[in-house]
Amino acid sequence: MYLQEEVKKLTRNLASSDSKAVKLGQLLNVCATNTLTRIMIGRRVFDYGSSGWDPKADEFKSMVVELMKLSGVFNIGDFIPFLDWLDLNGVKAKAKKLRKRFNAFLTSIIEEHQISKNEKHQNIYLTTLLSLKDTPQEGCKLSDEEVKAILLVRIFSTDYV
Repeated sequence: MYLQEEVKKLTRNLASSDSKAVKLGQLLNVCATNTLTRIMIGRRVFDYGSSGWDPKADEFKSMVVELMKLSGVFNIGDFIPFLDWLDLNGVKAKAKKLRKRFNAFLTSIIEEHQISKNEKHQNIYLTTLLSLKDTPQEGCKLSDEEVKAILLVRIFSTDYV
């Protein structure tokens, strides 16, 4: 269902390009990421530039870009371990800030999800995780932090982002 809707948006966008050059890779990435996040958290995180833009999409995109930059930055502490505690490049401080931003973002997603218990949120991954938090199955009870960690791992362990 989500994939079909996202592919429709993609084809509509391609059809409306009026024979201009398009960045197909970027559009396919947006399609795949939105499909994944709609399944995971029940919302699109990127848009094709149409109206109805969700400000959380910009926030998510900036966090992903920052994460990618931090992943590739040269860190002296990685090569000279006894200097790691100094955080000479400021990588650890930036990573802590980014972790707080992701935590706040996911907290707001979870809170919104819990407030709006409508039908369209019934078959998403977050609903399943929250049900494990509320009613433990066979002794397994998830905390809020574990739910957020699972979401991050699932979102970033794909090739789409």
